[in-house]
Amino acid sequence: MRNSVISPKSFLVAVMLHLAVAPASVVPAADVVAGRSLAEWTAELQTSSPVARRRGVLSIGAFGKSAVPVLTKALAHEDAVVRYWAASELGDLGDDAQPAIEALRQLHGEKAIGVRIAAAYALCRVGQVEEALPTLLEGLKHSERGVWNSSADFLARIGPPAKAAIPTLEAEGKRGADHIADICNEALRRIRGVDQPVPSKTSNPTQGDVAGGKASKKVTSAAVFSKSFLDEDVSRFAKSVEKRKQPNVLWISAEDISPSLGCYGDSYAVTPRLDQLASEGMRFTRCFTHAGVCAISRSGLITGMYPVAIGSQHMRSQIVLPPQVKAFPEYLRAAGYWTTNRSKTDYNFPPPKAAWDENSPQSRDWRGRAAGQPFFSVINLVTTHESQIRGKFGETLHDPAKAQLPPYIPDTPVTRRDWARYADLLTTLDRQVAAILDQLEADGLAQDTIVFFWGDHGQGLPRGKRWLYDSGTRTPLMIRWPGTLKPGSVCDDLVCFLDFAPTMLRLAGAEVPSHLQGRVLPPIENGIAAVGSRPAASGREFIYGHRDRMDETYDLIRSARDTRFKYIRNYAPRRSYAQNITYMNQMPTMREWRRLNAEGKLTGAAALHFRETKPVEELFDTAADPHEVVNLADRPEHAETLKRMRTALERWQEDVGDSGLIPESLLVTPLKVSDR
Repeated sequence: MRNSVISPKSFLVAVMLHLAVAPASVVPAADVVAGRSLAEWTAELQTSSPVARRRGVLSIGAFGKSAVPVLTKALAHEDAVVRYWAASELGDLGDDAQPAIEALRQLHGEKAIGVRIAAAYALCRVGQVEEALPTLLEGLKHSERGVWNSSADFLARIGPPAKAAIPTLEAEGKRGADHIADICNEALRRIRGVDQPVPSKTSNPTQGDVAGGKASKKVTSAAVFSKSFLDEDVSRFAKSVEKRKQPNVLWISAEDISPSLGCYGDSYAVTPRLDQLASEGMRFTRCFTHAGVCAISRSGLITGMYPVAIGSQHMRSQIVLPPQVKAFPEYLRAAGYWTTNRSKTDYNFPPPKAAWDENSPQSRDWRGRAAGQPFFSVINLVTTHESQIRGKFGETLHDPAKAQLPPYIPDTPVTRRDWARYADLLTTLDRQVAAILDQLEADGLAQDTIVFFWGDHGQGLPRGKRWLYDSGTRTPLMIRWPGTLKPGSVCDDLVCFLDFAPTMLRLAGAEVPSHLQGRVLPPIENGIAAVGSRPAASGREFIYGHRDRMDETYDLIRSARDTRFKYIRNYAPRRSYAQNITYMNQMPTMREWRRLNAEGKLTGAAALHFRETKPVEELFDTAADPHEVVNLADRPEHAETLKRMRTALERWQEDVGDSGLIPESLLVTPLKVSDR
């Protein structure tokens, strides 16, 4: 049992006294981390802001051995999340954390199992495997995914000394969803010292399984939201706030595509109908998702809230939404719309039954509505999903020799074939879009329907999908609004997926709930303003992104971007860019990339992905360096830009109450996320 819990103020005094008499021979791994000294980050641990405390403890480990006294004291902090991260960071420091052994043992009786398993990990890393391993094995059998996923991850990080866990990992890997097997297999691989990952068994390439299992019926939002909600319900927003005709809206969404289209200047692409759509409406040049993977991207899009604000940031989780948070089509239905979805949901929470009149591959789209009823129809095209690139196929339509590879991808026949295949799929997608638009025209609705075309995140190729670089988060967006948006016009404003929900409610003439975290797309607001509704909209200065657990692999990355610069904060810098994700490893380009790295044949930008660690901060000039391979974070001439971007990101984390700073094994408790 922990003997006592130290208040933040007492904790700070104790640590500062220790730092004052610390041996001079202790050389920190870094003098400054993300703009602050060790003493400054330590001071963050006494703040009343949970986000600041958690950001602080995550930053302290980067100081190396000199951080051990601070982290040891933090094991008795009153915030369980701080205790967890302190233990985890000590474990990452390995033998340097020997002085913390007794303090770690005090956590054996910790109420929160997440803290217990983090302490057990640290004890294993300092040689106390026989004593601590049973706690991690207990975690592997826990009913909550966040607990057993974290336990397996810790075992993988311990490696061969955890060999006694092999029978339990083998047993756990044989039951449950495919992604459960993947994390167990990764732990087994690392413990056995096997170089190559085990092939995935994942069967459904586009929708994914509901790995979280049966959801809890209770939820407490207080631990997640930074601001309390008003007492809002759907019926309140059903009341039209403007007397104007409600327009029909059609969304055509595509999977895993960057703006690799002719209308965006890609000379390799053959996309005539999408190019025509752009010429008939408005093309957005800076549309970004908040996450580079489908479920997390769609989670924010459908709710109008950042996943880190509602706890849906981990891939293949199944949360329960806080009661005030709705899928925005629920508001549209209440306002009289016919709503259909064909048919992907994949929100990291069960699809709300009240959101759609029809939600299936057999949806009748707009044809099922009552006469004169406005419609909102979504048609999702899976043609370009990453699984289709790696599928078996013969000759490509596009010449691989002419493919335009980014500098971080090794130039081989294998990689060129994947890029050519991606271009082929874009051409197929273009034909499917043409068929949908032709049907809309044949039904006499083309002039009365606003058409959106968008991709759910960036291209499904290595260092695109799943990442926060523009290759993973920048997407095409085109909107055709006959008679309102000028044909062939271009919008250079920063817009993001959180903007889609409030935009749809504005178009429907419904009130926008105050808790939504996006804003109405400026051209749409301006188009409505043109008919005397309200003043024109203005753009935003920054957009934000986050990467957390991807399938079986944990990471913790945040980003801020303005119209030119991208700032990335790596809160887990000891985790390589090239961590194994079994599903991703099936891509031929990824296999080729790993092979060349193992053979020592990578140079330049292509070798960066396989560094053992990540920098704490990254800064890119996307105008001069669109592929984001030249990190400017340490260059004095960019110090002010770095500070400005860092400040913006930290302010955003406070505003949304970044729940990704809560370990998944603890997040399940306040959120009642799900059981197995």
